[in-house]
Amino acid sequence: MKKIFFILTAAAGLLSCSDNLELNPIDQLTGGNFPRTDADAIAAVNGIYQAAELSTRFGYTIDLPSDLTHTGENPNGDAGFLSTQQWEPFNSYITYMWETFYAGITNANVLIDHLEGAKSEISPSIKKRSLGEAKFLRAYYYQYAVQFWGEVPLVLHKGKNDEGENTSRAAIDDVYKQIETDLIAAAEDLPTTYTGSDKGRATWGAAKTLLSKVYLVWGQTSPTFNDAQRKEVYDKSVAIATEVINSGEYHLEEEYAQNWSVENRNGKESIFATQHSLSQSSDGGGGNHLLHCAFATGFTQALPHVIISNIKFRDEFNPNDQRKGVTYADSLFNPETSKWYKFDLPRYGKYIDPIDPNGSASNRNIDRTVLRYAEVFLLRAEALNEANHAPAGTAYNDINTVRRRAFRLPLDKASVAYDTPPGLDYEGFKAAIQQERTFELTYEQNRRLDLVRWRILVKTLKASGVAAKQNVSSKNYRFPIPGSQRNINPERLWQNWGYDGADPAKTGANPYPESEFK
Repeated sequence: MKKIFFILTAAAGLLSCSDNLELNPIDQLTGGNFPRTDADAIAAVNGIYQAAELSTRFGYTIDLPSDLTHTGENPNGDAGFLSTQQWEPFNSYITYMWETFYAGITNANVLIDHLEGAKSEISPSIKKRSLGEAKFLRAYYYQYAVQFWGEVPLVLHKGKNDEGENTSRAAIDDVYKQIETDLIAAAEDLPTTYTGSDKGRATWGAAKTLLSKVYLVWGQTSPTFNDAQRKEVYDKSVAIATEVINSGEYHLEEEYAQNWSVENRNGKESIFATQHSLSQSSDGGGGNHLLHCAFATGFTQALPHVIISNIKFRDEFNPNDQRKGVTYADSLFNPETSKWYKFDLPRYGKYIDPIDPNGSASNRNIDRTVLRYAEVFLLRAEALNEANHAPAGTAYNDINTVRRRAFRLPLDKASVAYDTPPGLDYEGFKAAIQQERTFELTYEQNRRLDLVRWRILVKTLKASGVAAKQNVSSKNYRFPIPGSQRNINPERLWQNWGYDGADPAKTGANPYPESEFK
């Protein structure tokens, strides 16, 4: 896909937005007739992908606020406040993510409206694929937004009336319904695979996997669902995950580290990943900065921007689990000195290039993992447990498939030593899934979102043993609506509970009472 996430062609100017992306109308398309050709449509889609590029911002807003990760930067800066749960409405990272998501949403809206409403010279195949990509990406950005802020503006069309001053926060279930609609449509329009430079674009499998994940999260976080409605979406999550597994399109890498190998880009386990290139510079237009943040200080004991918050999390891994040495780098070989260097505090290792670790300190042309096949098994296992209030069906086999790969065992043979213990009840299996997601997905921008949907954020951070995490409270379940946006539209963009400017008449009581965590 030769770096469609970062290279904006003519579409950039035509699909750009003003500073307040979600509130002001976008620039008018030249002549009102763009896109007209296949090349135009592809260029326009490439512009929508760009909002997914922000590896640092995703890491800062999802990893830093969790129990596992801490900042090595100034604790009194915006990154430090994310780590210590002391963010406020004008935090630059939170504001940037809001603007970024709505930039992607706005550009998707423009393209969808034009492709669905205008006659053009675009071939049917490119039109279909472009619509699928645009709807996938719109859903992708919205599923982050609703998890970050709860009720968010639901903007589906270009133009002042839809994106202007009257935009209000939509109900959480309405946002999820639109995400569901977009992903179902995207799966119908997207191909299963690509070849050549198109590798890395959204596929059928990406749409289905994200939909399975969305159904699970929706069931766990809907403020209105009854038990029957929750079971319905859990069952859908299981069915969709099963489609992906039965498709035969994806396979687990035998070696866990292959998921972050430059030579194995878009490998057999990868379902969706943002594409990065060393030819581009810095975050917002360059290589994968997740590694830079975790290895910026190179072969020194000086702390990088992002660090593990407590060495005990590394020590919870079984020593025979291959994921331990990939997730945490205790020592690395420095080719410049021809010696091994041991770190007092292990570094996050997933994105470090073992051939050129020093080059990793600036940026790296490895993709940012978003959806992997291993997660599909964990999603299905978790959804089965939620739907049946017990680990029914393939739940045990699913979690054990992931564990057997971790210990380099045959995937289809039971292991008394390493399989999840049989006979667990709902709570026991839920705890096993939560632990396995930690082992499998650490530093892949899931942890805070997982703690929120499991409703264990407060008690988990309190129990972490990390002093910097003890400021956590119920308000941290949601980010605040950015102050810059509320300055434009304070009445309709009401502030979340617990933050300055929140109106109890609109927020109601604490949506996450402390009693839920005791």
